[in-house]
Order: sequence, then C-alpha cells, then structure tokens
Amino acid sequence: MKNEEKVVTNQTIVDEDIPEGMPKNITEAFNAFQNLNITALKESSNTYFKSTYADLNSIINAVNQGTQFGLKFNQFVEFETHLITKSREDTMKDGTKSVTTAQVLERDIWVRTVVEHVIVGEVECRVPVLIKGSDKDDPQKMGSAVTYAKRYGLQAIYGLGQDDDGNLASGKEGSNGQK
Repeated sequence: MKNEEKVVTNQTIVDEDIPEGMPKNITEAFNAFQNLNITALKESSNTYFKSTYADLNSIINAVNQGTQFGLKFNQFVEFETHLITKSREDTMKDGTKSVTTAQVLERDIWVRTVVEHVIVGEVECRVPVLIKGSDKDDPQKMGSAVTYAKRYGLQAIYGLGQDDDGNLASGKEGSNGQK
C-alpha cells in the first residue's frame, strides 16, 4: 500500500492506519450507511394524535449504526439574540397620528447537529427550536422542543424517514378535534 499522507484538521493520517474496509471520507461512509437501510423504531406513543413515533433514543440507536463506517455526531443548543425595532401607528380621536417605536430583544434557539467522519469530512444542519414566545422561559417546554429538534436534525442528516409525530406541524387534528 502506498504511504500517502492526508492532513485533516491538524492530524496526519497514513493510508496504512485506515482499517480495512473503512470508508475513506464522509460521502463513502454515508453511502455505506444508507445501504444498510436503517430505520428508527417507532416505540413511543403520542396519545393526543393516537400515533407512534421514534423517540430520541431510537433515533440515536439507529444513527449509531454509522459508527462502523467512521461516522460520529455531536449536537449543540445555540442561542441567538436579535435587537428588533418595532413601530406602531395609532390614530388619535382628533385624527392625528402617533407613532410609538420600541426596541425589543428576541431570542432564537437552534439545535446544531454536526456529523463527522473519523478520517475526512463533516456535514451539519441547524434546526430551529420552535417555542411560543412566553414558553421560552418554561424549562419543560424548552426541553421538549430541544429534543424534537435533535431528533429531526439527526433524521435529516442521516436520511432516516420522518415519523408521525409531526402532526401538529402539518395541521392534522388530534383526537379531540383541535389542531
């Protein structure tokens, strides 16, 4: 085997150090993973929509099959704060107009999923953590939304099928007729 060196983020890798059969980059690794036709098991229940879905543990168990091809992942919760200027125009009783302008801080929350190949290559995606305004201060709702974003980030990158838990996002009505 030829002794070629490959420099990858401050590491020197020699072809002889690559285990036999190990994909040499992230594209080959994802191709090998996709050939396994992995699915996440839908073992959790959504009683509101009377459906099952693959929870985060099931998704992680499925994507961990990629480690045999040198794939690994990390997920990070990120916060971005934006200063937004909002204006409102009111018409007074005498017909004059009044403009009120205020600056407010808005916070966006994201889950960034990074998948790396042990030799070379990485891919990442960001999924917004969707929480209604005042609920951003509720740790239970935030935790639930972060878990949801983690599931969908991994499913998107690894190409796993989507589950039935997206009913609310699609506008499907639940068992009590509410959206």
